Amino acid sequence: MKKETIKEIGKLFIDLAKIIFAIAILAPLVKGGNFQFITIVPAILTVMFGVYLTNKGV
Repeated sequence: MKKETIKEIGKLFIDLAKIIFAIAILAPLVKGGNFQFITIVPAILTVMFGVYLTNKGV
């Protein structure tokens, strides 16, 4: 794969992590409920994978 493609896929994963964060963490807080810390794990893993791919594509 080209480095530009890898970098763009990394950016895509970072954007996906933002969506996961909004659904799993912000939505329950806005509704007045509590969130569980286990819901943070997918967002963190997605960000880590996205950052890895972005750095690999540079």
